[in-house]
Amino acid sequence: MQLYVLAIAYLLFGAGILLADSYGLSFALLLSMRYAFRTKRVLRRLLIVLGMVITLGLGFFPMDPGPVFLGDFVPMLNIFSLMLYYVFRSIRGLEDGNRNDEDSVLDATGRYMEQNKRNVGFLTVVVAIVHFLVPQLVLL
Repeated sequence: MQLYVLAIAYLLFGAGILLADSYGLSFALLLSMRYAFRTKRVLRRLLIVLGMVITLGLGFFPMDPGPVFLGDFVPMLNIFSLMLYYVFRSIRGLEDGNRNDEDSVLDATGRYMEQNKRNVGFLTVVVAIVHFLVPQLVLL
């Protein structure tokens, strides 16, 4: 049950960070969340570690009526992509322009989420709401 609540909170926090650019002027909480994420290294590390733990937890210990393995697939996939985005945003500032020609999964995910922040943010909110309202739809 705690994993379920953590997953929903993680999804909503991630959606808030992604939607801060679009709706930050209307909702000051989104701007303060984004500012805390950008300035506090401990928060970024906590979100990355928590994302890994929740992803593994949802993969191996889904909600009760679901299958034993990969039951909460869509929330797990969404949390994993948020975690990759957090890693991308964390190491982006450490690079000094030295880029390799080959793209990694991390770079591709980070660039995709940067270009589509608003859409991915709304998708994350929808996943969190569906996961909260109807947790028995474990494969959806």
